[in-house]
Amino acid sequence: MFDKIRDILSSLLDVDPDVITPETDIKADLNADSLDIIEIISELEGEFGIMIPQDHLENVSTVAQVCDLVEELQK
Repeated sequence: MFDKIRDILSSLLDVDPDVITPETDIKADLNADSLDIIEIISELEGEFGIMIPQDHLENVSTVAQVCDLVEELQK
């Protein structure tokens, strides 16, 4: 799960995948803006066959939290 999400983030944000860890903050560490977040959500929804409700994102900032959210929504 982490590897797939890391690859998505690396590709969309043009960041070296080696700098992305579970503790990486998507906005603060990877400089993702609101448009980037929309693109990330769209890519995650397509890759994992889920729908991510907007309110679920309020408490999500790190890559590990994104992984947890995707796993939860896949159930």
